[in-house]
Amino acid sequence: MVFRPELSWEFLSCDEIEAKSVRALRNHIRHVKECSAFYRSLLDGVASEDIVSIDDIGRLPLTTRNALVEMSPQFLGVSAAQIVETVITAGTSGRALPFVLTLSDLDRVSFSHALSFHALGMTATDRTQVLLSLDRFSIGGMASYRGSVMAGANTMRLGIGASMSGLVQRYLQFFRPTVLIAPPSVLRILAIEMNNSGFDVAKCRVEKLVCTSEAIYTRKYELTGMAKELETLWGAQTFSLYTSTELSAAYGDCCNRSGCHAHPELVYTEIVDDQGKTVPDGEVGELVVTPLGVEGVPLLRYRTGDMTFKIPGGCTCGRNSCRIGPVLGRRSELFTCGHTLVYPRDLTDALDTMEEVKDYLVILESDNRRADTATIHVAAPPSALALISRVIRDATGVHIPALVSNIPTIQSLRGGADKKMLVIDKRVKTITNSGAVSDGKAGAGEAIRA
Repeated sequence: MVFRPELSWEFLSCDEIEAKSVRALRNHIRHVKECSAFYRSLLDGVASEDIVSIDDIGRLPLTTRNALVEMSPQFLGVSAAQIVETVITAGTSGRALPFVLTLSDLDRVSFSHALSFHALGMTATDRTQVLLSLDRFSIGGMASYRGSVMAGANTMRLGIGASMSGLVQRYLQFFRPTVLIAPPSVLRILAIEMNNSGFDVAKCRVEKLVCTSEAIYTRKYELTGMAKELETLWGAQTFSLYTSTELSAAYGDCCNRSGCHAHPELVYTEIVDDQGKTVPDGEVGELVVTPLGVEGVPLLRYRTGDMTFKIPGGCTCGRNSCRIGPVLGRRSELFTCGHTLVYPRDLTDALDTMEEVKDYLVILESDNRRADTATIHVAAPPSALALISRVIRDATGVHIPALVSNIPTIQSLRGGADKKMLVIDKRVKTITNSGAVSDGKAGAGEAIRA
């Protein structure tokens, strides 16, 4: 596939993008009804010609992850002979799920990532080091690698050694990469460990840090405390890249870092409320995606479970594609304090900015009435407790108890987890057929990781 980013729909006018999207969605409905047993049944009585305007999309049924998990064979759109790769979803919102791709699907994933990398300024003169897993059926590392290659950069994949600071340091010195692709928490740990060993990472001439898996922006679209620390440690700019296995596409920052651009020829993007109705731009809701052109597992109006918002207005980079803000959490992670809905990301972002807090853990539980309760354990001096409580109230609008603790105690509360968990969710929950979260018997013990 020849990479021609200048031909992307992103550079068309908003009206042209909408007209092309309507035609693409008509074709997509025709396609899923032909190849998918699930959609043939779900869309019985619906014709592609019913989609006359973009508003008609909102009348089509939503697809939940629960349906995808329970009836996955019915979603398959190709024969076994056409499948060239099998991957597994991350499982952050429940049971991990095998996902299959055709050769065209692999090219599509590569093209999507290449468009995102091109938008943030990656060129053929860059040297890109991919510090993502390339094993255990993960698609993220492979997609970033193939996308960087398609964008023309000299691309190096480290894979399983990505978390070993000594190995990373060796290749930083040898290859002099200008772009690193990794989760921000990994980049932070690597930088601190290498600096402590006497190697100044700020002098290794990395220019761009492409951050995956974890948000680097607050709700106000300001850099989080970790992102600011990364830019100081590495002397480089941070950029956000959002993707998922089911989506088979990426949303990425452009050079202006003013929102993650969708690629409209590859995905139709909606933000909906609990009832599945479209919310105004700027208002938080659930990200719903319709990946276009997928062969292996085609989806229509898929509820990702991720809470975010569309950024209103156009982008000065010249792209007219819609932009989404940072993921503020999953629908299942939201909790209520009194009558106020709280996003865990608002809480963790606030605590991350406090120098007084060396470590922390938020524990969510259900009381006897199955109401939500939250407790925050902070490794901080007792004298800082009043300030911590004020910062939490300012960030969430409610009072949440904070208990002074220490790092060993917090680590023990995490139960020896390999990754640093910021929030442990012990509430009793279940997933309804509509995809909503309600009180029940399943889902306790979920964790939000750094």
